[in-house]
Amino acid sequence: MNLVCGIEYDGTDYHGFQRQAESQGETVQGAIETAIARISGVFSVVHGAGRTDAGVHASGQVIHFHSDALLSSTVWQRALNALLPKSIAVRWTCEAPERFHARFSAISRSYRYTIWNEYAPSPLHARYSYHRPLALDVERMQEACQLLLGRKDFGAFGRSPDETNPNKPGPHHCVRTMLDARCIRDETQTGIIYCDFTADAFLTGMVRRMVGTLLLVGQHRLSLDEFATIVQRAEKTHPGSAAPPHGLCLVRVEYPEQFGVVQ
Repeated sequence: MNLVCGIEYDGTDYHGFQRQAESQGETVQGAIETAIARISGVFSVVHGAGRTDAGVHASGQVIHFHSDALLSSTVWQRALNALLPKSIAVRWTCEAPERFHARFSAISRSYRYTIWNEYAPSPLHARYSYHRPLALDVERMQEACQLLLGRKDFGAFGRSPDETNPNKPGPHHCVRTMLDARCIRDETQTGIIYCDFTADAFLTGMVRRMVGTLLLVGQHRLSLDEFATIVQRAEKTHPGSAAPPHGLCLVRVEYPEQFGVVQ
C-alpha cells in the first residue's frame, strides 16, 4: 500500500520536518516514522511534500509511505493518532497509486505567514504569529507582492534545497514559478496580517525572507522600485532579513486529479 496522509503539526518544538541526526533534535518525520514502525513492526521511510524548517508549522503537509501491513487507511489514521505526540495529527488518509510521491508529484504548495500588527503583544497569537508593533502599509506590501508573480530567479530570498546534498552537486538553480502572492488584513480582526504565497516549489528560507523584505516595504523603508530591483537582481545581499519561523505555516499542497488524493 502507498498510503498518503494529510498532516497538521505545531513545529515549535521540532527541528524541522526532515529527519536528521538525533543530536540535532527531534523532527516531525522522525516522530511519524517511529509511530509507523510501532504499528507495523517494520521501518518505513516517510516522504513529505515540503521540508519545513525548525519552528515552522503545517496545517496542510502531505506525506506518503509504503507498508505491507494489512490495514485500511482509516485504521492507519486512528492508530497513528493514538501514538503520535499531541503536536502532530493525521487529518486524513487515502491510498494512492504506486507512482505517487508526496514531493515530486505536487504541482503547487501554499504557505501563509501571519503577522500580529498591534502595539500590545497577544499571548494567544504569540505561538503562531510574528508580533510587529510598528504601523504597516499593507496596500503597499500588496503592490510589492505583484512583483513576485511569474517564473523567475528567487535567489534573492533563498537557496536550493539541494545545495547541502552531497549526492546532488551543482549547479543549483533558484528558478521557481510564483502562482499567487498577496498581503491582506483579516477582515474580522484587523490586527492580523496574512502574507500568502503559492508556487510550484519554494527555496529553503524563501518565504521568510520575502516576508522580511515586504515588511521593509510596509514600513516605507524600502521603495517599490528598490523591491523590484532586489527581485530582478536575485542577489542574496540586500536589506531584507528573514522573518522568524513561528509565523509560517504550510497550508496546502495540490496534486493532479489523476492520483485521486482527496484532501
